Amino acid sequence: MRRDRVVPRRPRSFLGPAAAISILVLLEGCAAPSESGFNDVATVSAKQLGDKELVWNRGGPEDAKATEAIKTLLESPLNIDSAVQIALLNNKDLQAAYEDLGVAQADLVQAGLLQNPVFSADLLYINGNAPVFAVVQDFVGLLTLGANKRIASTAFDRIKDETSFKVIQLAADVRAAFYKLVADEQSLDLFRKVVEASEAAADLAARQRRAGNLNAREQALQQQTYAGTMLDLARAEAQFADDREAFNRLLGLWGDDIAWNLPQKLPDVPMSKPSSEGLEEAAVSQRFDLAAAKRELDRASQAHELGTSTRFLGAIGIGFVFSRDETDNKFVKGPRLEFALPLFDQGQAKIAGLEAELRRRDKLLAGLAVGVRSQVRAAWKRLAAAQDVALHYQTVMLPLSQTIVAETQRSYNGMLVGVYDLLLSRQNEINTARDYIVAVRDYWVARSDLERALGGPLPDGAVNQQGKAAIDPSTAGRDDESNLEARS
Repeated sequence: MRRDRVVPRRPRSFLGPAAAISILVLLEGCAAPSESGFNDVATVSAKQLGDKELVWNRGGPEDAKATEAIKTLLESPLNIDSAVQIALLNNKDLQAAYEDLGVAQADLVQAGLLQNPVFSADLLYINGNAPVFAVVQDFVGLLTLGANKRIASTAFDRIKDETSFKVIQLAADVRAAFYKLVADEQSLDLFRKVVEASEAAADLAARQRRAGNLNAREQALQQQTYAGTMLDLARAEAQFADDREAFNRLLGLWGDDIAWNLPQKLPDVPMSKPSSEGLEEAAVSQRFDLAAAKRELDRASQAHELGTSTRFLGAIGIGFVFSRDETDNKFVKGPRLEFALPLFDQGQAKIAGLEAELRRRDKLLAGLAVGVRSQVRAAWKRLAAAQDVALHYQTVMLPLSQTIVAETQRSYNGMLVGVYDLLLSRQNEINTARDYIVAVRDYWVARSDLERALGGPLPDGAVNQQGKAAIDPSTAGRDDESNLEARS
């Protein structure tokens, strides 16, 4: 990506007629604070998330409605849309991020306020001198009020972009966690089938050993296989429990709300791949973290312009003095002017720092843009590879394992192979089905990662043809023979 070197723009004057600025300040000081930027975040996020709702929990009536909506969504088995919606309504970190909008809003209001005037009094009665009273207002703050408000407004826009980015990222995290969790549950079912098959083999081996039809080595091998499958099942159950709790944290659920259910299987993998053409450009145009980085560069540029324009002003105060003249016992009054002489500090260090910050922000933006493009390319390659693996299992590995089981069953019926060969073929079929579920999970997680890198969903029409599994993995290992032991 080509980027031109950022050169500080020619400083523009922030100075204007003092009278006009004074009137403007008085009007702005009386104005009420503007509404929060939450509505802006909700509006721009909706373009990426569809019909999802955002609610900022601030103790209002909307919070009760959001809680009721969460309860309703949890009554049915979760799907991608309902899980994302619950997280957007209930995730605690996201709710905390909304408070950043309130902080930035307060900073914006503060930037529009003048510094309080300073009251001073000389209470020295020396040689009959009367006390002197003065009120002084910072004049530089008055002149630069508009510029400070523009800088604060840019910072506020940056916070809105960063909050929108967190919303989109949370949705992507929920989608990836959802696919992992459904795959965990599917795999658990298949692990249990493997345990059942290996347990049957181990039990048969033990009885054959007692009958003298099997040696100790063969029985130990069957027992070892059964013990290994029990360990695999325990690990799978622990992983499922851990992933479920991670999902609860994303959705902000606890107590009775964690008793939710999942769908029975993952969606099928599409047959067609999304095109990589235009994905990088889409990410650069719609990623909110890039937009936030651009805002920060603008803020640095505005701060540099303001610093350059006011570098020689220093502290300037304009005020009013009131005192009593002891000679004729009359009150005297008049203006007061205070200013710092720029003899030693002429703003050199400040300007150098602002210029360095401007260059730093420009380089950070360029680096982030390069990183975003790289993330999109890497995510698309992972998606393509995961899709190839899943489709290979779907069209090749699963049908082969099904054929092997069917042929082994025929050979077993003809007494050409033993019962252990049949049980082994069925265990292999179940393991292949489990590997297929992992491949499907990897595809959908990779797709979520690509949407995360894009900062939004894949373009419409990128995937329009759904694949159909060669066999239902949940049927793998089904025992159609009830008399295996009798025929062994």
